[in-house]
Amino acid sequence: MMGGDLGVDATVPGLSLYVNNHDCRDVSFELFGNKSIIEQHIKSQNCTIHDTGKNVISASEKPAKALKIGHGTSMFEAISWVAQGNADAVVSSGNTGAYMAFSKILIGAIDGIERPAIVSILPNILNSTVMLDLGANTDCPPTKLLQFAIMGKAVSQVLQQVKNPKIGLLNIGTERTKGTDLLEEAYVLMEKSENLNFIGFVEGTDITKGTADVIVTDGFTGNVSLKTMEGTIRYIAHTLKTGFSSSLMSKIGYLFCRNAVKTLKNAIDPRNHNGAPLVGLKKIAIKSHGNSDAVGFANAISVAVTLAKSGFIDDISKMIAEIEKGNSDENKNN
Repeated sequence: MMGGDLGVDATVPGLSLYVNNHDCRDVSFELFGNKSIIEQHIKSQNCTIHDTGKNVISASEKPAKALKIGHGTSMFEAISWVAQGNADAVVSSGNTGAYMAFSKILIGAIDGIERPAIVSILPNILNSTVMLDLGANTDCPPTKLLQFAIMGKAVSQVLQQVKNPKIGLLNIGTERTKGTDLLEEAYVLMEKSENLNFIGFVEGTDITKGTADVIVTDGFTGNVSLKTMEGTIRYIAHTLKTGFSSSLMSKIGYLFCRNAVKTLKNAIDPRNHNGAPLVGLKKIAIKSHGNSDAVGFANAISVAVTLAKSGFIDDISKMIAEIEKGNSDENKNN
């Protein structure tokens, strides 16, 4: 509850917003943080507060140091609670590197998964796009990209309700001959996989076109793409606001098109797409954006509840096992 730029000023009202807008008869919340601070804000009746005092991981803390000093912090204890089977999912707006490190060590990765990935659901002109990785893995060999495709497929089936999602591999062009040797190898692996509806290379412009239901990339490229989209959205919002307030005629024009502007605002608002699963773990861990407000945090909770009620972790485990079995049989035949 203490993480993010706004801390309890976002997490507590975010929790209240979720509770007020959803049927929570089968959902309860375990809150980790400074009890004296949380109690000043919280009103929900289906919450238990676990006091961790002033022990927190700062946003600037390096993962290696966080691992040394993390025991007893709100983030560590919340993840531990899930790892021990006392809860079905954990949500945090805190330090991403520390969150990933704690989750990998305490919860553990699914058998066969080299490293979990950060996934986000991004809007496109048709519906939405699952994209991964968005920052957890900057060094991604072809086998890891193949695993990202499998994990992305499972997320798409649950959150997008797409039965056989189209998988694209992000590149500088759609031509088969473009890209690095690493991407070429990943292309071959995905093309050979019978479990994937692989459509080939896609470009950055395809993210918002809806060309693919799932777009796979390394964490460095994915994070740059995500931040670029967020910056572009802020620029569009600023330009619209400036334009409509620039003159009397512009203000009058806004009155005639305000419903359309509201629709656009809701569609591109990052808060409505907040809540990135750390996919590949044995339990559900959701990363809320560090600068998210109450609306964004409520959406992150919604993602956590939806995934907790699904069987997508079992689906990933089964698909990974099938891929490994296929590779093993192929190696025997060769």
